[in-house]
Amino acid sequence: MKEREANSAPLSGLPLVLIVLGAMALILATTMPAVTGGHGWRWVTVGGSAVQFVGWVLLGRRIAGSKGGTR
Repeated sequence: MKEREANSAPLSGLPLVLIVLGAMALILATTMPAVTGGHGWRWVTVGGSAVQFVGWVLLGRRIAGSKGGTR
């Protein structure tokens, strides 16, 4: 079995999971009001957007950190 590198993050796939979950929530919140006629789906839109935003920020930090730039 291959050993884990010393600089690899334990949750390296988490940003991508958050991005996909946020996108799925946004798709659901876009289509379901037409089916159900409910107005509560706007909160699913807000939640999905927030989750996707956090995922993109975490992914951006990971990419910026791997380039070795100084801050």
